[in-house]
Amino acid sequence: MPTGISNVQARGCDGIGVNHSILINAPCVAVIPEWAQLAAIPDNDSGGWVIELQSGVLGQASQDAFAAVPKWSRFSDPFLREVADTLSGLHRMELIDAACDDAFADVISAHIAVYYGHFTDAAAPDTPLTRHMLIRIESYVHDHIAETILVGQLAELVNMSPSNFARVFKTMTGNTPHLYVTLERLKFARTMLCQQTPSLVEVAARAGFQTQQHFTDVFHRYTGVTPRAYRLAHLKVGS
Repeated sequence: MPTGISNVQARGCDGIGVNHSILINAPCVAVIPEWAQLAAIPDNDSGGWVIELQSGVLGQASQDAFAAVPKWSRFSDPFLREVADTLSGLHRMELIDAACDDAFADVISAHIAVYYGHFTDAAAPDTPLTRHMLIRIESYVHDHIAETILVGQLAELVNMSPSNFARVFKTMTGNTPHLYVTLERLKFARTMLCQQTPSLVEVAARAGFQTQQHFTDVFHRYTGVTPRAYRLAHLKVGS
C-alpha cells in the first residue's frame, strides 16, 4: 500500500519460471506473493505499508476465496487506502501492538476475500460484472473525475481485458464505458453549475474536460443548452 507519492516496483519469478513485475503507486494497492521483491522508486521515497496475511487469520471459506485472488494484481480501493492512512496515524502515535496488527490483518483479509475472491471467474469472457464491481468502477470514476480515465484503467479494476470489459459493461448498463464517464462528468458539472461559483472554466476543469469549449460542446450535445444557460436558468428558478 504505497502512500503519498511513493512508487514501488514489485518483482519476482514464480515456481514455474515466469517473471512478474508491476509498478504500484497511490491510490492503488496490490496483492503480491510473499516472496516478491520490493524496491521504492526513487529509493528515498518509500512511504507505505507491506502487510503479510497468513492463512490462519481466516476461516476456511475465506481462505478459499482469498486463494482465488490473483497475485500480482493491482487495483484502486478507497477502503484499503483508508486502512493504510489509519495504520500510518497509529504508527506515528506508537499505538500499534500485536493485537492491533491481528485485528487489521483480519479486516484486510476478509475485505480482499469478499471483494476480490471472484476475480478468477471474472476474467472469463461471458462473466457479467457483479454489483461490487460496478460499485468499484463508480467509486473510481468519482474519485478521479477531474482526470483522464481510460477504458483500460476501469478494466484493470475488475481484472478484465479492455475489450471484454467494454463489451460486458455495455451489455449490463446500456452505455459504453466512455459514454458512462462522460455522463458522470456532466452530472458532476450540473451540480456545480447550480451554484453561483465556481467559474465556468473551473467547472470544466474539475469535471475533467480538457477545455471550456470542449465542455460547452459536450454539455450542449447532451442537455440541449450551454453551461451558462443552464446555470442562469437554475439560479433564476432558485430565486
